[in-house]
Amino acid sequence: MNIDLIQIIIIIVIVVILGVALTYINLKKKINVPISKEQTAWQKIEQLNDKKKELNRQKEEASFKYGAKSMSDDAYTNTLKFINSELNKIDLEINQEVSKLTDLQKTQDTSSDLRFQNIKLKGELNETKLERDNLKQRVKELEEFIKNLSGSKNTAPSVSDTIENKYYERILEKHKDEINETERKTISQIKETVNPNDLTIKGLVGKYKPIGYDYNKDYIDTLKRVYNFIKSEIDVVKINVKVLYWMDSTTILKNKFCDEQDASTLLCSVMQGLNDYEAIVCVVLLEDETTHSFVKTKFKNNYYIFDLYQKCPFEMFSDTDEKKLLDNYKLNNLKIKKIIYKYNNNVYIDAEDWFYERDRNY
Repeated sequence: MNIDLIQIIIIIVIVVILGVALTYINLKKKINVPISKEQTAWQKIEQLNDKKKELNRQKEEASFKYGAKSMSDDAYTNTLKFINSELNKIDLEINQEVSKLTDLQKTQDTSSDLRFQNIKLKGELNETKLERDNLKQRVKELEEFIKNLSGSKNTAPSVSDTIENKYYERILEKHKDEINETERKTISQIKETVNPNDLTIKGLVGKYKPIGYDYNKDYIDTLKRVYNFIKSEIDVVKINVKVLYWMDSTTILKNKFCDEQDASTLLCSVMQGLNDYEAIVCVVLLEDETTHSFVKTKFKNNYYIFDLYQKCPFEMFSDTDEKKLLDNYKLNNLKIKKIIYKYNNNVYIDAEDWFYERDRNY
């Protein structure tokens, strides 16, 4: 009798131990499986993003070749079509993986799960790092701007350069009437110089315009990248001779130099190509009676002046008040005396009610 009782107790103990063991194993599986699935999803998203970066690099390369006229229209169109198709597929896959992660997170107690608190902290840390990097970039731009200002004051042309420039000026002075007659433009022709549909402009815009571009969300960041590219690649000069001469976007990017009005026209064309229909080239008269050109626009609640000649930081001239923006603008400590005229591809506004075809001290 005692033996039977002991055997029953042993059996019961074994059953209890097996039950506890099975319960523990099942709980561990329930915990590990979501974590494993989550890790797999994150790894796949990372791989897809790597593919996306490579495709965007190829797209940027194609846009550069197209802008440099080393790729035909058909080849560029087919390349973009293929890349955009692949990018759309990748975006779809990424969205599917994100949906999986969302479903996994819903099945777990996120309030008590330290992993999700860790993810949240990482996200906040990344945002802080991004803000820090943006501040560093702005400080760097300001330092470069100050350096350019100090450098321009200390740099003097050599005697030979001065004599050579005087020689060229004499030639231009002698033939300026013939040149000005050839280069003179009507109001309609001036408006046409801002051309967002120009192939070179399209190539330049396509190089920096993100997939699924949204004007309200992406415009300022995209424009900043294009602005910094033009600022670093193109030398903008101020012309003192009384001779008209216009350069198109292809010539500017090929030669990597132009005057201030051609630079403004180039930038305005890019801005129009990014759907900024407020962008307009302004030709102004400064306090020393010389003319100057820049691009003015409005985005949301801010007004901006972009002056490539000064190579200033992107948002140096910005304000919520347009009048205050114009009043505070300076070039070599010279304020704006008046706006002579302004234009883009859609409008031409003669601010002083007389006709200026293009006044560069002419």
